[in-house]
Amino acid sequence: MKVADSIWKDRNFIKFFSSNVLSNLGNWFDFVAVLILFRYTWEADPMLIALIPVMYAIPSVILGQFAGVLADRKNKLKILVQSDWIRGGLTLLLAFTPSPLFALPVLLFRNMVGVISLPAQQGLMRNIVEEEDLMKAVTINGSLFQLVKVVGPLLGGSIAGIASPQFSILINAFSFVVSGIVLSRITLKNQQTFKVGDRTTRDQLGFLSSWKEGWSIIFQNRILTASILFGIVSTLTIQMIDAQLVTLFSEVFPKKAGVTGWAISAIGIGSLVMVVLLNRFEKIQRYGWFFGLGSFLIGSMTAGFGYLGEYTFILAAITLAIIGGIGNGLTYTAIQYLIQKEPPKEAIGRVSGIVDSTLSLLFMIGPLLGGILITQFGILSTFRGIGMTLALIGVAGILLQKFIWKVNNPTLSHVEPIKESSPNSSYSS
Repeated sequence: MKVADSIWKDRNFIKFFSSNVLSNLGNWFDFVAVLILFRYTWEADPMLIALIPVMYAIPSVILGQFAGVLADRKNKLKILVQSDWIRGGLTLLLAFTPSPLFALPVLLFRNMVGVISLPAQQGLMRNIVEEEDLMKAVTINGSLFQLVKVVGPLLGGSIAGIASPQFSILINAFSFVVSGIVLSRITLKNQQTFKVGDRTTRDQLGFLSSWKEGWSIIFQNRILTASILFGIVSTLTIQMIDAQLVTLFSEVFPKKAGVTGWAISAIGIGSLVMVVLLNRFEKIQRYGWFFGLGSFLIGSMTAGFGYLGEYTFILAAITLAIIGGIGNGLTYTAIQYLIQKEPPKEAIGRVSGIVDSTLSLLFMIGPLLGGILITQFGILSTFRGIGMTLALIGVAGILLQKFIWKVNNPTLSHVEPIKESSPNSSYSS
């Protein structure tokens, strides 16, 4: 039996994790710096600023699924290395752009290059870690993702304010280059081998056939289908209210402008704490608890925000945000583990691309739908209605999980409850 910290003795995983640290932290430096650059340096109008998140979302919506097919058909490690270096060059170009009209196309092209990174990264993980270490690898990377969401904007904004936005953008360019160098030193294992005469190899499958096969894998796997649907519902809810938190808090706490930032940080902290705690688990097989409870907690936070007009306590808002963050951590971890565990190893990129493009579409639809509902019914009523609906869906997911997440294959119908690792085999952060 491997010792608890075996994953930290794996040099390939350390390189993989270090690369993620560099690229994720650099991205948050960059995102905040771009916002500051547009508003404070160039004094761009709100419509131009509103186009920034669109430049991030459009490439995933349009190209995400095809990027997943490409990641499954090509060398994933080379894809990641080349993507990092090209994005490093485009980020360097971004630092020297003279106006928003030049910066927006650079952002679009850079994110088009970056679309393939996520499915390639997801597919690469199972060529780096052993099957029994997947849950630890997923939760460690999830902890990193949640941590940089809290720390990255704070550091990026501070450095951009002290030095300049361009300096923060240059840090991201440097991070991409170093990330590519680190990735290029990884030695893969657990690779699939294909015989020349095998008609089912990836290279002999047509591009369109590979894409269709990715969707077929999802629809034929009840666990994948149900989990993705729950993920869509919870993500859509979050996106409907995310951009409107500032509207809500400006109405409830008109003299406390900082509450919005505190609540967003509290959501990130709740997510981080939950992902770190889940590192003690060896595997997930009862997805209903993760998706159902996650949806219930996110719904409870949203509904609770809708009642803040009657109970104007800042502590209540922060507490609700932490509860919602815990639910987000449960859902996020389940989705990441699901992508690694449920599809065949050779189809992880396609499944990841489909999930990424679907969720990215929600990043564009959610805020618009939320704005329409708030215009029609008011901010507090909308939050209460959305929250209660999602909480009820979460309860249904818990109570009906044996039916919703029913295993298709009779040979796989025996599932055990999630086991918590023994002290001798758990990783303590």
